[in-house]
Order: sequence, then C-alpha cells, then structure tokens
Amino acid sequence: MKRSLSGSLLALLLGPASERRLVRYWLGERAAAWIGNCWVAEDLKAWQGDREFLEAYRRFEPRNMRSAERKFTVRELVRSLADVPGDTAECGVYRGATSYFICRERPHGTHHLFDSFQGLSPPLACDLPDQPRVDSWRAGDLAIPLDEVRANLAEFPGVRFHPGWIPDRFPEVADRRFCFVHIDVDLYQPTLDSLRFFYERSVPRGILVCDDYGYLNCPGAKRACDEFARSIAEPLIHLPTGQAVIFKR
Repeated sequence: MKRSLSGSLLALLLGPASERRLVRYWLGERAAAWIGNCWVAEDLKAWQGDREFLEAYRRFEPRNMRSAERKFTVRELVRSLADVPGDTAECGVYRGATSYFICRERPHGTHHLFDSFQGLSPPLACDLPDQPRVDSWRAGDLAIPLDEVRANLAEFPGVRFHPGWIPDRFPEVADRRFCFVHIDVDLYQPTLDSLRFFYERSVPRGILVCDDYGYLNCPGAKRACDEFARSIAEPLIHLPTGQAVIFKR
C-alpha cells in the first residue's frame, strides 16, 4: 500500500474506520523502521481479538504486548494436550504469567514450578552474546519474590512450588510423568539440565518448549537446545516467536 504522509494523516482524520485502522498500522510500521531494526507483526490476526486471553495477559503485562504471542502459543499447545495424561512444569517462572496460562488449560492437574526466586545464576562464557549492542545477562537478573508468584497463581490448587537452583530440586519429581514443560531459564547449563531431566520423563505426545531459543541475548540457551536435539531422535522446531518446540513422538 503506497501512501504519502500527508495523505495518511488526512485519512486518519477523515477516513472511514477501516481506513483509519490501516493508516494507524502503516504509520506504526514506518515508525518502527525509523527507530531501526524493529518490525511490526502482520495485522488482522484472529488471536488479537481474543478478549479472554488478552484480559488474562494484561493481569501480568498491562503496559506492553511484547510476549503476548509467546503466551498465546503456550496456551494453544497446552490445549492440544487435553486428552494426554501427565503433570505440567515450568523451569524459570518469573512472575508466573506462562504458568497461569498452563494452569488455566489444565485447572485440575498438577503443575510444578522450579525457580531460584533469586534471579539468574552466574552466566558462563557461552551465555555472553557475540552480537554488538546486545546486553548480556548478569547474576541476579529477573529476581521475583516467591510470595508474589504464589499470589498470582493462588486460584489453582494443583500448583507445587520447588524453590531452589536448577537442577537441585528435580529429584523430588523424578517419579512423575509430564505432558508439557516450559523452560525459560535463559542460560546454557540450566536449560540443558532441564531438557535432559524432563524429556526422559515426558509421555508420548508430550511437548517441551524453550522460551529463549531464538533470542540473541540467550546464545547459551540456543546452544543447549541444539546440543540436546542432536542427542535425541526428535526434531527441534524454531518458531518465529523465538520459542523452540520438541514433540516427544
């Protein structure tokens, strides 16, 4: 759609509602391009009108939509497991938003949360980005108090908290089987530890999601996923949301 700035502003003021929407989108694209290396996702996606999802998402992120597509992806993947038995788990919980969507889809199941609640552990050399102007993680980043997460997930009776450094608390669930595991720990070693432990205990049709795979500030998480994928007979699927998915067949 070719537009001039003056024509776009006129349409924004005087055009019909459908035209104003298109102009707002076009202006957003141009503003993102001017800022530099920022993309605006395609318009007219049905999930953007899912009021139930958006209302729940804004409980955790009232001022930005940056992770909305990732949360929606998790919700839909968990929905696909309605007839698959097993517990669910999340490694790296932050404020509990992703766990909230997991629990909404399996409100009567058991959901295990693993997090230090003291932020990230010290990064290794492989966790440092090799891209210019990409900030690296530091020990203690992303710390959230356990009590805050408990309050955010208080409506779900099946939530089980395992505070501590990964993988120290994993033995407590060594006899459980899992249908869905979300791994969001940003760094190489805890990502690899999580994949090794939970893949072995995943049921057929189970799903493991690494939230950090496609992000330039998480090279260690990508390396861990790639190494692990080479060690098993399952493909690793890189989604445009930045997530990577392994389906246990």
